[in-house]
Amino acid sequence: MGEYHQSLNKRLKQIQILIAESEMELVLLFKTCLSSSGMSTEIANSGEKALNCFFVNKKEGKSYDAILLDTRLSNPSGLTIAKIIKQEKTDQKLVIVTTTPKEYLPKECLKSAGINEKDILTMPFKMSELIAALRN
Repeated sequence: MGEYHQSLNKRLKQIQILIAESEMELVLLFKTCLSSSGMSTEIANSGEKALNCFFVNKKEGKSYDAILLDTRLSNPSGLTIAKIIKQEKTDQKLVIVTTTPKEYLPKECLKSAGINEKDILTMPFKMSELIAALRN
């Protein structure tokens, strides 16, 4: 296959997103927004389910293009999940969604999980910001 066709196929490949969020209203909002932007989504409504989805995908040789993590997930927390995932796959794109102002998030935890400030979205935010964060 030519270089042009490989490039085209890569661009046409649907972006795979794991949404790790416990609030069903937000899950529906994120899923609708991302689906209408051409992204494929999988839902995990707890920390345990998010890790399970990640590891099952990894075992099958697949990966998510990005993982959207709520900091308030429980069992384990979103930031703990971020650390675990980054230990397993250092180049995994993570976008953090939080109601906590950035300056109050635990800096050491963010640093150890390799989360950049641009990958943290504090509610409320525009859906266009979410899409941009997931694509970049």
